[in-house]
Amino acid sequence: MSTPTFVDTHCHLDYIAAQTEHPDGLDAITPEAVLARAHAQGLAWLVNPTTSLDNITRVLALATAHDPVYAAVAIHPTDVACTQDAPDWEAQIREALKHPKVVAVGETGLDYYWDTSLKALQQHCFHTFLSLAVEHHKPVIVHDRDAHEDVAACIGDHPEVHGVMHCFSGDKDFARVMLDKGFYISFAGNVTFKKALDLQEAAQYVPLDRLLIETDSPFLSPMPHRGKPNEPARTFHVAECIAGLRGVSLDALCDTTTNNAQALFLPEGL
Repeated sequence: MSTPTFVDTHCHLDYIAAQTEHPDGLDAITPEAVLARAHAQGLAWLVNPTTSLDNITRVLALATAHDPVYAAVAIHPTDVACTQDAPDWEAQIREALKHPKVVAVGETGLDYYWDTSLKALQQHCFHTFLSLAVEHHKPVIVHDRDAHEDVAACIGDHPEVHGVMHCFSGDKDFARVMLDKGFYISFAGNVTFKKALDLQEAAQYVPLDRLLIETDSPFLSPMPHRGKPNEPARTFHVAECIAGLRGVSLDALCDTTTNNAQALFLPEGL
């Protein structure tokens, strides 16, 4: 029996490689080892987004060095304070977007849970990244935590933008709002958690042709690895959970989400 092929549409490979603890030992968290394990589970390719100005160089270097690794470039909403000390920050992003393996603008969005950055600054940066996504004809990878209404409103101001709600944290009703705006919905390891009933209902509701899967590793390791460092190989468990929720085969779920990832991030082919 062949191994189903999947795409991890959101993982932080540079964060994984920087870890100092891993259940498989220190030698097992090199990018090469992480990618080998993922490939053995069926990984076709992955998207590694930046989170700040500081890790752009590392993320682009990983994309350059490894064929299955693609990049996205933006600033995470909890890191936007860095723009206050970097007047050329937008120019830095524009330059990074020229890299041939950058397939999206991300991750960007709003995070009112940690609230480590002023909401006004988060929103300003989010609008800038949405504009850049439209300008560069790239999808946007949206981080949204406790900010559903404002995220939807900001995206509504940019009707030409398209992209994905990464690590979806809303319910079925919010999924409908974002689907109506033309977005894909991506689920991470927390959909496998026993008490994640709203997420599981949303994962059943989202049309198959708008569904994506991810790990957001090294965070949110799915069951049965909850509480341990996450990695792209565990996208398999997210796919397995959603296939079970929807009553479809694992092969069908992986094939469909892989095709969706291709359509969103690599419409002109690998």
